[in-house]
Amino acid sequence: MFFGEKLQSVRELNSLSRKELADKLNVSEQAIWQYENQYTVPKFEIANELKKIFNVKAQFFYSEPFITNISKVESIAYRTEDRDARKKTKMETSFIDFTSYFLNKFESKLNLPNTNIAQLRDESIKLYNQRADSDNQVLHLEMIAENARKKLDVVTNSDLLYRLELSGIYILEKNMGSSIDAYSTWTNQEKPFIILGNKKKSAVRRNFDLAHELGHLLLHYKMDMDSLTKDEHKKIEKEANDFASFFLLPKEQFLEDFSTILKKSNPDSYIDLKMKYMVSIGALEYRAYKLGLLTFEENRYFYAKLNQKNYKKNEPFDEDIAVIRPGKIRSLLDLIFRNNLFSLNSILNDYYLNRSFLESLLGLENGFLEKYLEESTIEYFNTSNVIPLFTKGS
Repeated sequence: MFFGEKLQSVRELNSLSRKELADKLNVSEQAIWQYENQYTVPKFEIANELKKIFNVKAQFFYSEPFITNISKVESIAYRTEDRDARKKTKMETSFIDFTSYFLNKFESKLNLPNTNIAQLRDESIKLYNQRADSDNQVLHLEMIAENARKKLDVVTNSDLLYRLELSGIYILEKNMGSSIDAYSTWTNQEKPFIILGNKKKSAVRRNFDLAHELGHLLLHYKMDMDSLTKDEHKKIEKEANDFASFFLLPKEQFLEDFSTILKKSNPDSYIDLKMKYMVSIGALEYRAYKLGLLTFEENRYFYAKLNQKNYKKNEPFDEDIAVIRPGKIRSLLDLIFRNNLFSLNSILNDYYLNRSFLESLLGLENGFLEKYLEESTIEYFNTSNVIPLFTKGS
């Protein structure tokens, strides 16, 4: 029996519309709809093309669905400039559903350590909900950020990604096109995700993305992102940006370090601080300006020079600072497969997947899983029941 539900889920996982898939198969969009709703069954030639497109085996579409919906469209936090891309949010829920399913399966063999991200979220929301009683909401948000940095034990921003993974957040890289930098969400199983676009981006800008999405996870839990007005969305985006600024650049230490800068309106004066905090020159100046350390005129001059030097795209030493890639899932897979808690061959055979399917899903480079594949050999003969024809000495 052909399961149209599986075709729909894997199509959405690959961010393809029915029209886009139809074009790849040289069939009508109506035909794809009929396949997915099981009004018709694709011919052998079409099924063969589907397995190539989605890196699965043909039996994948003829086996029972195994994915359940654990993520919600309204829980995914996109950037303001990504509002026009929200039509693709449903496809991102499919990605979260698939990813979470396999992570749950792999982790089922382990006794996982306790993580503190959910507790930190609850603390942050409690403080966040008290902000209406505060005369200075910015100061209130700064307290939340400082508490988060302390509880996550972030000593230096260079190990931010590692500290977030250690806290219980799952961080993956995914090609989401040019319009989406990153997004974050909590699943209904209380599993937090940060998804980073894998387009080329400097390490310092990625740090800000991580802190921004952390802000969403801690401050905007269960907020219906899909029903927000444009102004409401701008407001929570500003909160996430401010949180990131406060989190990455703690006030007291930053004030002390900034006092050493002589030419506050010159972007090149911020390079030493950039290397210390692993934050972009623009983010450093923004923090200083909001703290009242630059005048309005100095701020305008700074941005004029920033544009003149083309630093909004490429800053000094961007190429010299290594981009840290997520490592938690790699470590999980290595532990699982090297200790034979699961067989990769069995996983691929049981779910009718190709190796490249899992590599793409989990943000791994092509060929990463190859070393865990066992050589499947069939033993036609063995020596257990051989009767020797000749004995020694005869």
